[in-house]
Amino acid sequence: MPAASPWKDAVEAERAGLVALRQHFHAHPELSFEEHETSKRVARELEPLKALGLQVRTGWAKGTGIVAVLRGTAPGADSKEARTVALRGDMDALPVTEETGLPYASTVPGKMHACGHDGHTTMLLGAAKVLCKHRDRLKGSVVFCFQPAEESGGGGRFMVDEGALDDPKVGAAFALHGFPSHRLGTVAVKPGESQAASDSFQVTVHGMGGHGAAPHNTIDPIVVAARIIEALQSVVSREVNPIESAVVTIGKINGGFARNVIPPKVEMEGTIRSLKEAIRRRVHEAVKRTVTGIAASAGARAEIHVNDGYPVVYNDPVASAFVLDTARHAFGADRAVELPVPSMGGEDFAFFLQKVPGAMIRLGVATGENYPGLHHPKYNFPDEALPVGVEVFCRIAERYLSEGFPGAQPKR
Repeated sequence: MPAASPWKDAVEAERAGLVALRQHFHAHPELSFEEHETSKRVARELEPLKALGLQVRTGWAKGTGIVAVLRGTAPGADSKEARTVALRGDMDALPVTEETGLPYASTVPGKMHACGHDGHTTMLLGAAKVLCKHRDRLKGSVVFCFQPAEESGGGGRFMVDEGALDDPKVGAAFALHGFPSHRLGTVAVKPGESQAASDSFQVTVHGMGGHGAAPHNTIDPIVVAARIIEALQSVVSREVNPIESAVVTIGKINGGFARNVIPPKVEMEGTIRSLKEAIRRRVHEAVKRTVTGIAASAGARAEIHVNDGYPVVYNDPVASAFVLDTARHAFGADRAVELPVPSMGGEDFAFFLQKVPGAMIRLGVATGENYPGLHHPKYNFPDEALPVGVEVFCRIAERYLSEGFPGAQPKR
């Protein structure tokens, strides 16, 4: 049976306000590094909490990020041994046209919260409101990181590089992400490698254009590009150990002007996903070698740029066990799930976890069968999940500050 706790009632008291807030964010989506109005609304919601001891710092990560610090008042909270925990929520939306038909659907054409960051921001705000009213239960400090640009731009890197985890010195960090692949209210964690490194590459194949009826007088970059695309499908199957994982995908190709003209060049873009640093580097080199080699064999020339994106999300095993144990006590064993396999999706919370131990927690949001997936134009973060996420944040903060978790080390 779930353990009794004051957090459930405290969170329930905030429910109506959180629902209204989440729906407001949903209706007013902003893309990466453009979260100006979202940031202003977050700051406005935090303003009354200053009277309860919250310190708010705006202007992070190109201007829209916010870091708020709450110092607890429980006995020992001001000692040298007191701990600090960071809780993170991302704020940006996606360039997707919404198709939900909801009364609070996006009011901005071509933009929507298709990944649930409206819910993530709201849950972190809810945790701040509840924890500020219960400072007397906190034996240390909580750092609330409202982060921009998770979808594009690596806002997490900016937050970390600018010192979000340094003052006060954070000992552990946690984030929540809604997952429609898990039933509503489930708290799931994959220890170790949880989500893949997410890198990108751009290719330009330079050939020699000419008349479509005289291909022998040209070097056709479209044919070369087709050979490259086909060959790249063998990189993972022949360069990566079959028991390991990697993905190479071409997601964009552009070339040509007319049906009877062979163009001088073709441009392509793709993504590389991997779970181990050694495999990541090997795949990068294999992609470069394949692209340039095939182009040269056809008398063409290829330019390729491979860009490091987000590193692997590494959930510290001890921190992961801590989260699952906390969830079992809060909600029952059937709602605390240790996941057996990672996701190949990327997440820039990885930058936080490179610096301190912690975990990216997957919060179940599916309210029924065939719930729309992340980045789908009909996805909507369910308001029913908000109280669960807020309670998870509150329980983790209270327990970590009181007990910590021995032995946890960041992945270097």
